[in-house]
Amino acid sequence: MPAFESEGCVSWDVVLPDRDAPRFGWRPLKAKVMLETCDGEETWSVPVAVGRKLASLRKSRGGELGSRAELAYEVRKASKAAGRRRLESLLNKRDYSSAELKEKLASDGYSIETTDALIAAAVSGGAVNDARFADVFIRSKIYAGWGRQKIERELSRKGVEAESIPGWPEEYFEEGSELERARELASRRRPTGKNDFQKTVRYLCNKGFSMNIAIDAAKSALDQS
Repeated sequence: MPAFESEGCVSWDVVLPDRDAPRFGWRPLKAKVMLETCDGEETWSVPVAVGRKLASLRKSRGGELGSRAELAYEVRKASKAAGRRRLESLLNKRDYSSAELKEKLASDGYSIETTDALIAAAVSGGAVNDARFADVFIRSKIYAGWGRQKIERELSRKGVEAESIPGWPEEYFEEGSELERARELASRRRPTGKNDFQKTVRYLCNKGFSMNIAIDAAKSALDQS
């Protein structure tokens, strides 16, 4: 049982998780804010980074919080500060879509209210931009040999619909370019003499090319081999 810091009818403590404790399944470690008032006891689960900030606050202020409302305010304040730092850390490594960041923060245990506020501020400040993220993603995947369907599918998984991107698809795919890229990929495969056509079509479909393009490209490549 934690050693509570009493304040009249209010006492509270922060319990940080044991990093070496066994974990079952994939769940983020959480800190606990233990609160006791005249009305009873409560336990709030918060991200570990938030728990550390609250533990530091409790130590520096000697536990001097006068009410449940004041503690709730400090939890929200610590959550925003820790969440902002988490966002900055993620964005310093690579660009993310807003949906990806929401998922990251939610998996860390941040509330929907905190997550939405932080991402809205990041979008407003230009740090997060779904159109910019999608543009870089699309061009990199075209360079990697992906077809249009796979690009659309993977973008959607990241929370961005291709149709919402300015210039999609005309500015990314010249007329006939999909077929040419599919033919180039198919031509790199060495025939084995066993189900080469079916294997090539399946390979191109997995790359995100339509069935019609995959069939045309496979035929062309095998005819030239």
